[in-house]
Amino acid sequence: MPKCALPNEDGFLALVDTSVESCTGVIVITASDYEYLMGFTQVSSIEATAVFGGAFSLVFVSGFAMSYAIKMVIKLIKIL
Repeated sequence: MPKCALPNEDGFLALVDTSVESCTGVIVITASDYEYLMGFTQVSSIEATAVFGGAFSLVFVSGFAMSYAIKMVIKLIKIL
């Protein structure tokens, strides 16, 4: 659960009883909340490889489709 921390008169951060929305200092969270949050925001190497491979394949497939369509148009023009 997030808490609001403000510097006290000694210069150290102290947890205060205020809502997180109105916090003017630092918002702190527990280690388990941090791990849960980072599980959604970090990209693993497997995910990056899959996205790169898919995008690379998409470039080749779309390039083949465009060149095939151009080849068909050229054949059609030669027939006419």
